Parts: sequence; C-alpha cells; structure tokens
Amino acid sequence: MQEATYSRSELERWGEQVNLVLSQLDEKQRRLVAGLLSNAVGRGGVTVLSRITGLDRKTVRRGRDELDNGLQDCPADRVRREGAGHPPVEKKVPASSKN
Repeated sequence: MQEATYSRSELERWGEQVNLVLSQLDEKQRRLVAGLLSNAVGRGGVTVLSRITGLDRKTVRRGRDELDNGLQDCPADRVRREGAGHPPVEKKVPASSKN
C-alpha cells in the first residue's frame, strides 16, 4: 500500500478541524477520538495527535488502549474512573463565625 502525501496547508486544515471537533467533546470523548485518529494515522500517530491537539501523549495512548480493549475498563455512565480527578472541595468556615 502506498503512503499518502499531503501538503502542509492540508495538514494544517485537518488539524484545525480535529481541534474544532474535539472542542465540542467532554474529556473522555476527546481521549477516545484522539486514540481513534492516532490509530488511523498509524506509526507515530500518538505523537502526531498529541502535537495537533495539545493532549499529553499518555492521554492519546490511553484512548488508543481503551479502544483496543473494547472500552471494557471505561464506565459508560462516567467521564472519569471511580476515584479519579480532584477530591471534592470543602468550604472552610472561619472560627469567628461559628457562633
């Protein structure tokens, strides 16, 4: 199979479109789409998508791995896994207002 060649302007336009689509998605969806596109690019796809999107290479790789595993480790009703992300913030009440 012959590898396709694209002009710089075509690649820039593709990158703009990818980022436009990703801007409309939540965190999990962005990761999965970036992983899917990195598979489509082939060798070096993780690096290419990381540069285009600004996502960390580990994030693109994780999306690719989740797709390869059939999304088995991805809860359908959650964006992040249980326990992931920042802990909830508790409001601190100053000692003087506890009267």
